[in-house]
Amino acid sequence: EKKTGATQIPAREFLEITYPSGDVLKALEAVGPAQTRPLVLLGERGQGKSHLMPALYHGLTDTRETQSWLQAWAERLAAPKIAQIPLRGGMHVISESLHRQRYKFLWDILLDNHPEGRFIRGKWEGLGSKKTDVPPDRLILELLQKAPTALILDEFQTWFDGLTNKASQPLQSWAFNFIQILSEIAKEHPELLVLVVSVRNGA
Repeated sequence: EKKTGATQIPAREFLEITYPSGDVLKALEAVGPAQTRPLVLLGERGQGKSHLMPALYHGLTDTRETQSWLQAWAERLAAPKIAQIPLRGGMHVISESLHRQRYKFLWDILLDNHPEGRFIRGKWEGLGSKKTDVPPDRLILELLQKAPTALILDEFQTWFDGLTNKASQPLQSWAFNFIQILSEIAKEHPELLVLVVSVRNGA
């Protein structure tokens, strides 16, 4: 199977077709090592978010290629500040376009794609009668302490709006609760979690 997705091609190939627009540079800065807040990208479909998300993915997974790309553009545009944008490396990066509907539960994205996800899922399942509907923050923290993670969720709102909220399965409430847990961890422990979410509007 040929890998053609923007996050599946090598960073160099993707960056070769990427112009360092103000949005791209601001987004890279916003996930840099000194930043301590989750990043929310706002905009309707077709406003360039789908190019921003893979730019962030490559910026976090291949800092060396991204640094060379910034350096080349800094020289080309005679704008040395571009080359000085600090990049954050050493993170396990998980990127998912939620409109593909591959996941029913938000935590499955983390637990299925993190090197320690199976272990933490086992601990959660092992709580027996004390098992909560949503994985507790202490288990997510334990997971992230084993491998700090950048979680990039594209089209979050489209996915969230499509969830049901029945009494037997309040999927929206659980998703809201879990994104809240992730936001708090990203704020309190920015060295463990970088959270990037794209939504259509502020609602």
